[in-house]
Amino acid sequence: MTLSTQLYSATIARLLSDTVGALPDVTMPLTEAVGWRLAADLVTQYPSPSFDNSQMDGYGIGYANVAGGRFRVGPDVPAGTNPAEVYHYGVNGYGHDTAVPIMTGAQIPEDVVAIIPVEHANPPRFVDTGEYVQLPAVEVGAFIRPKGSDVLAGTLLARAGSVVDAALIATAASQGITELTVKARPRIAVIAGGDEVVTGPTPVAAKIFDANTPLIAGFAQTHGMHVVATGSTTDEVRDFRVELDRLIRDYAPHIIITSGGVSEGKYEVVRQVLERLDVSWVGKIHQQPGGPQGYGVYGETPIIALPGNPISTLVSLRMLVLPALWTAFAAGAEPTAIQVKIHDAVTGIRHKTQYRRAVVGTQGFELVATLQGEAGSHLLAQAVGANALIEIPPLARYKPGQVVTAHLFADTKLEASVPRPPMLRQPVAELQPETGGSNGKTGVVIIASTRAAGGVYPDDAGPQLVQWLRSKGYVTPTAQVVADHELAATLAQLMSGQDGPLPDVLITSGGTGISPTDQTVEVIAPYLDVQLPHVMTAVLLEGLNNTPLAALSRGIAGVAGDMFIATLPGSLGGVQDGMTALDDLIDHIVEQIRGEDHRRPED
Repeated sequence: MTLSTQLYSATIARLLSDTVGALPDVTMPLTEAVGWRLAADLVTQYPSPSFDNSQMDGYGIGYANVAGGRFRVGPDVPAGTNPAEVYHYGVNGYGHDTAVPIMTGAQIPEDVVAIIPVEHANPPRFVDTGEYVQLPAVEVGAFIRPKGSDVLAGTLLARAGSVVDAALIATAASQGITELTVKARPRIAVIAGGDEVVTGPTPVAAKIFDANTPLIAGFAQTHGMHVVATGSTTDEVRDFRVELDRLIRDYAPHIIITSGGVSEGKYEVVRQVLERLDVSWVGKIHQQPGGPQGYGVYGETPIIALPGNPISTLVSLRMLVLPALWTAFAAGAEPTAIQVKIHDAVTGIRHKTQYRRAVVGTQGFELVATLQGEAGSHLLAQAVGANALIEIPPLARYKPGQVVTAHLFADTKLEASVPRPPMLRQPVAELQPETGGSNGKTGVVIIASTRAAGGVYPDDAGPQLVQWLRSKGYVTPTAQVVADHELAATLAQLMSGQDGPLPDVLITSGGTGISPTDQTVEVIAPYLDVQLPHVMTAVLLEGLNNTPLAALSRGIAGVAGDMFIATLPGSLGGVQDGMTALDDLIDHIVEQIRGEDHRRPED
């Protein structure tokens, strides 16, 4: 059986959970914790600021003097000085006409109610103690930063799982905190090589320099992976085993990642070792580049075996290893995917999902992806500058301006300006069947979610609906994710027929509740020639088996022309309830719409 990218990554995650298990939290100095994730909520111990202090270099005055006037200058209060040691009985005890020279950040003396910046004084400078200065009128509280005005004691600064950044460690330091407890990252050792690889700086005939070890190390650095050691091997099984034993003995890694030696060649040393292990798998997944993959457990240490072409290694790290590490340990970079418009026309290949290198950037107020380089897995230089992988499903045909899924690298910056897509409209992606089936059934999935469309969180429902329709023989493109207010225009474009015949099935998810922004029912209803209320009753009954909240969905179903439409809730659970309820109905409905003699159970 050949696995999809997502299923294989989930398989690796289960392997890591079963073999490595939960990792104990780690305590480290503040500056070392940057980029790691908090293991527990971080709560303030003290208010900040911890005392009323001056916002400016200036003169502090009492309440009786806020109207301004000529005042005698008292002793200085520099930052870090306890004012009670200077003004033992408060400022009024020193004299009611006193102006206190006070510096930025200094604690406010007793009886001072406002600060006048020194440049507003006459003369506009600090004068000696005992001399006089003319000050303007001022409001009570001016240029005084009250105690706790930034944060109060007991305030939640950051939740467990938050990424530690410079502002967080600075705030922690201001609380007297010197260490943070963070989620542990698994210790990773890397092995690359083969007889064809040379590690030194001098070219050798018929050999190549090692690019994969730096590639994995660099990816790890930007994606929160903890590489503790690297190694290399020849094409000899004995040498590979010796290197495995050395790394495990000297560095105690939780995981070993290999690059190369896992394909069908005669000298695939990693494959040969994996196939002899009690727990292992070596084969190909529905992915390009990076089809050959493998895993195993060597002693007690899991091995993740990646293919050796550099771009295959890169794609495998982003699409397989990173999601598996996040699922198993919730540490490091969280995989992020967003919806963008594609600048280039592109067609997918048969049976495999392609992941093409791209630059995602801004074009006006839109995010646009421009493909970078060709699809070859050896074209390493053409990956320089790419900040995302664009997902191209099997035989998908995307036109410029259509929406695609971009899997971002963790260090992606979206400030880059990219060319505007040469488009007049935003049609739904076209697909051709992968098989020679004659039924020609087609489907389209539209997700109505403003937050998912804006990249606030990933769309989890769309891929499940698409996979379900495809499993039932419906040729279905990747789900289109639109904001709630864009649904009407998206549906109008689909119904216009400008992008080809209508699909047999349209499934929407989201916008069926009672929120003011939920408008899917209102958008869909006018298109229905025939309503099928009991179809949604079946969905409702399935949902009520799981949660009473299913009763809040206003979803509708019916027929528009020759197309069956069902509007499912936006929650993943609601979508799963809908797929369960529709699984035995959808083919029957489509056959009736087509006027075909539907199959009987005994057929």
